Amino acid sequence: MTNYLQIQGDPTKWWPVQPVEAAQLRGPTLSVAIQAPLYGTLVISSRTATITLVSKPDVGGSVPSGADILVESIYLPTATGPSPGSTGYELPAGTNLADLASEIATLMSEGKSQAIPLGGALSGGVLMLNGATLPFVVLAPVHESVLGEPSGGGSVPSG
Repeated sequence: MTNYLQIQGDPTKWWPVQPVEAAQLRGPTLSVAIQAPLYGTLVISSRTATITLVSKPDVGGSVPSGADILVESIYLPTATGPSPGSTGYELPAGTNLADLASEIATLMSEGKSQAIPLGGALSGGVLMLNGATLPFVVLAPVHESVLGEPSGGGSVPSG
């Protein structure tokens, strides 16, 4: 069972909702639902040089809490990883994250570039993504706890 993933150039431990098998990394891209440190979808390029899948025996630990995302955002690899004050770039309100994940997966597969519109204080700005060199992105929706809605029940697997 995969407890977490680490991807080239980013120190972050990404905690998947479901286990990830090494065989899944052979496709052109892989989309993984993650629960920490951000909630959302991790889109990984097959061009990524290094992906570490870490499996540890359950020793009573738990998955770290995911950050409360206040706006839909896109996180790109950094040398320091996400932090409470820096969870990525704000996307325009109402962005369809599933469609954007598909567009980014295509960029990665085809090695093409595309401008992604930004929102909020950066409204009117763009983020240029180069699919040929981009190892991964995380697309994070506004988290339910921010909206004041119930999480839907169920428990978070321990890691």
